[in-house]
Amino acid sequence: MIVTQLKRNIEIYIPRIYRSQVSTRNIEQAALLVLDIVIPDISCQLSISLCSSGAIRKVNLEYRGEDKATDVLSFSSEFPGEWQGMELQKENTKIEQFLLPPNQLPTIGEILICFPEAKRGAKKSGSTILKEIALLVIHGILHVLGYDHGNTSDKAHMWKIQKRALSEFMEISDNPGPNHPTI
Repeated sequence: MIVTQLKRNIEIYIPRIYRSQVSTRNIEQAALLVLDIVIPDISCQLSISLCSSGAIRKVNLEYRGEDKATDVLSFSSEFPGEWQGMELQKENTKIEQFLLPPNQLPTIGEILICFPEAKRGAKKSGSTILKEIALLVIHGILHVLGYDHGNTSDKAHMWKIQKRALSEFMEISDNPGPNHPTI
C-alpha cells in the first residue's frame, strides 16, 4: 500500500500597516479548515493577500470592470471566471493543468482581501474582525474551488458549506472574546 502525505501550503501576505490587527495563524486556520471540508484528499497551495481599498479597487476595475472597492476577489487556477471583456465558454469550464516541477504543489488560486472593507463589513454586521476575515477567507476559497452564488440552489449550497466552515473555525480559533480586535 502506498501512503501519500497530504500537503498544503498557504502563502499569506499582510502589509505592515495591518500586521498588528491580523494574525496569519488564524487566516491559515480558516483556509485549512475549508480546504479540509471541500477537498480533504488533495494537496495544494494557495496565496492570500490583504490589501488596501485602493489596491483592490484597481484589480476589481481591471478584471471585473467595476470601479469600486470590494471585500474579496478570488482568482482560480482551475475554474474560469467571468471577467471584463471576456466571454465565458460554457462548454469548456476546466482549465488544463500546467506540468509542475517535482515536489511542487499545484496552485489552486489567489485571494485578495481588502482589510478596510472587512472592517466595515464587521462593523455593519455587528461582528468581529476575526469572524469577518475568516468569512472572507472561506468565501474566497470556495470561489477558487468553483463554488458560486449566481442562482438560488448554488447559493444555498455555497452558504451551507460557508456556514459550517465558519462555525467550525469559531470553535477552534483563539478568539478570547467578542471584542477581540485581531484575527
